[in-house]
Amino acid sequence: MKIKSLYAKLLLSFLGVLFITEILILGLFVATAGRSFKHYIDRQSIAKLLIFKEVVQEKINHSPLIPLSQNAEIKKLLFTFADLFNVKIWVTAPDNTIIIKTFSTPIDIKIKKLEEYDVLKDGIKLYHLSRRRLSYYAQIPVEMSTESYILHAQFYREHERKPEAIFLFGLLSIGIIIAILIVPLARVITNRIKQLNKAALEFADGNLKCRTNVKGRDEIAGLANSFNFMAEKLEKIIQGNKEFTANISHELRSPLTRIRVSKELIQDKLDSYKLDPIEANPIKRYVQNIDQDIDTLDKLIDKILKLSKMDIQQISVTIEPLDFTSLLTGIEKKYEPLLKQKNLILKKNINAPLIFNMDKNIVMAVLSNLFDNAIKYTKQNGIIKLAALKTKEDILTFKITNTYRELDARELKKLFEPFQRIETNQNPGSGLGLTIVKRQLAQCKGNVFAKNSTAGLEFEVQFSNQKLP
Repeated sequence: MKIKSLYAKLLLSFLGVLFITEILILGLFVATAGRSFKHYIDRQSIAKLLIFKEVVQEKINHSPLIPLSQNAEIKKLLFTFADLFNVKIWVTAPDNTIIIKTFSTPIDIKIKKLEEYDVLKDGIKLYHLSRRRLSYYAQIPVEMSTESYILHAQFYREHERKPEAIFLFGLLSIGIIIAILIVPLARVITNRIKQLNKAALEFADGNLKCRTNVKGRDEIAGLANSFNFMAEKLEKIIQGNKEFTANISHELRSPLTRIRVSKELIQDKLDSYKLDPIEANPIKRYVQNIDQDIDTLDKLIDKILKLSKMDIQQISVTIEPLDFTSLLTGIEKKYEPLLKQKNLILKKNINAPLIFNMDKNIVMAVLSNLFDNAIKYTKQNGIIKLAALKTKEDILTFKITNTYRELDARELKKLFEPFQRIETNQNPGSGLGLTIVKRQLAQCKGNVFAKNSTAGLEFEVQFSNQKLP
């Protein structure tokens, strides 16, 4: 599972580094201070065992003729030491038989190889039975006459404070405290990044005045300053382009108006003179061409202005309940003359009723553009298919398909680019219609796709149901 939150990544990374650091510190401590403590315990134990050996040997020397198994003073001494130091003591003869035992439980010494003792001094062999607890087993040789007996001592303590454990507990406590202290630091870092991200998204939504207010002199503050500098530059560029587009459109409208007035004067003059029809027809045709060109330029200017406004997100959106079926019927009636002119067949598959919350102007503009394109690029006697349905995800899907040739991937991508047309010579147009459709849908969180289908070229529009104000 991938972790997406920067806060979680920072915190987990720090905890991972802290864990590895504590393991290394603990290992170093065990290898140095812990080993020194072990040597200290070994020296203390050997010293006590040496004293114990001397005391027992002295008692044996006082009564050299009494066998150890019958020597009451030796038994009393061993039992006293066993009770005093909580040690299990037993004595074995040269043939390894037990002759004295200070406890009733079975002997349980778990040592794989008795030859591998930890400490050897003055014949005393010391074995460590556990690495976690203070527990050892010792073999102490004593002499009686010419025979050698072995004193066995087993020491076992259940709870013993060791420096490794105390140090580990302290190290863990320090780690937990540092981890708790790092939480607000991680939050400070991620909150500043979230603030910067929020400002970037708000700027992308069209609020060109948006700036971030991240304080400090570190890298994040530097990034925030760079963002503010970039936002200021982009605002100036966009505002400049807006003014430029408005001025150019205004300047184009002025000569267009003058050309239209001149055309009307020419038309009036032609109407006032009684010209031979053969001579007048070419002149009238030229005048009509001028009129058509004026209308084309006028529509192009309108589209450029609309596209410019959408680029800077200045078009207000009004959400209201709409009857999608009724809107489609109105569009169909609007384009009915063009459908009849090209003898086009309109096939509909609509799951009514389709009530949706959307901006009416945007929906009408999108449908008009798509209808206009479908009629324009469908050949005589062709078929246009309409389909609309409301999905469970609260999305209204509208499809319009016209009988057109199959487009390759590059041509499909170019459809929504401004001033891009697939066949520039066959049909009139500016190449801005589908670009405007995509921008308008983006304002209402909708989308449009183009793809090839068995019936022809298909445009699929997805309208997201909006919340009413």
